[in-house]
Amino acid sequence: MKKSKIFYTLIGALALNYNVINADNTVIVKLPKVPEVPKIEAVVPKVIVLDDKNSTVKSNAEILEEFTKEREVVFSDHVAPEMMEEQDDKDKVVNIGDISNGRVSAYLHAPLMDTKTVEAQLTKAGFEILNTYKVDKKGIATSIVFTNKEIVDMASKNNRGFAGALRVTIDKHNKLTSIQNPIYLMKAFMQDEYNQELAEKTLKSIRDNFTDLKDSTEIIKFRVLERFQFMEGMPRYNDMVTVKKAKNEVLYKKAKKSKKILFEQKLSNGSILLGMKLGKRTTKFVKKTGYQNAGLLPYPVLIENGEVKILDPKYYIAVMYPMLKMSQFMTISTVPGAINKEMDKIFR
Repeated sequence: MKKSKIFYTLIGALALNYNVINADNTVIVKLPKVPEVPKIEAVVPKVIVLDDKNSTVKSNAEILEEFTKEREVVFSDHVAPEMMEEQDDKDKVVNIGDISNGRVSAYLHAPLMDTKTVEAQLTKAGFEILNTYKVDKKGIATSIVFTNKEIVDMASKNNRGFAGALRVTIDKHNKLTSIQNPIYLMKAFMQDEYNQELAEKTLKSIRDNFTDLKDSTEIIKFRVLERFQFMEGMPRYNDMVTVKKAKNEVLYKKAKKSKKILFEQKLSNGSILLGMKLGKRTTKFVKKTGYQNAGLLPYPVLIENGEVKILDPKYYIAVMYPMLKMSQFMTISTVPGAINKEMDKIFR
């Protein structure tokens, strides 16, 4: 009852407000009309461009055309460094051993030659022979170590002495002569102090004196060499093993006493690069990894700033055999430890 009273009271108030109560008590409610928004026609003004000499009236179409042109998308010709490197390669003649499409071969292969011929060609090219060493008892693989003054001067820097010599392998098993590519080895061992000009000059001397050269199939990205490792978590170049600490002359005397020095190269910064002979049992690993790269022996040792340092065997073997598979590496899993023990025994 109270709800009905309220309803009729509201209706009555509305009716009184709009004056629409008829004689028969019919209530008509009229809602107010929404006012119309006045229509305004937009007119784009013409633009007059004035300068010191004359004036020009431009139409709307002309203004739109100029506006569009000013905002035209222009694509930059900038490319990423790796892409630029590849473009540069396409613009020059690529010779054996050169960086091509950002990649470089680890070795230069030639037909099998005898030791005397290789030594004669290296001497003719201006290199000094440091050592010629039969890696295995049967003489299947022979390692020839060579250098020159420019290479020695380049390597006469802290932790760079391992770059002081290059290797040639005479591999009778595979009937080939395998020469380390200076670009590959110098980039790996000189790291951020790599000298591209000297690497290319050294490579040219080799190319000019050895015929029928071709790139080995061991090709990797050039820019990876500075941080090369066999796999994630394995040692890199800078993860060297410190075998012993003492004065340089004391360490050198220990090496001489062992009678295992196969070559030595004094560097201009006072350091000494040695090539050490490994035991027969340890040396046999080259039969499993491949005779073609057996020139990695004798094992390089650096006496510098009162320390004997070697490249971690897990790094050195991997960088000398860049295509080494995990299955092959597992077959020589005891070799890195054996090398460390032999070095420790020499300098104990």
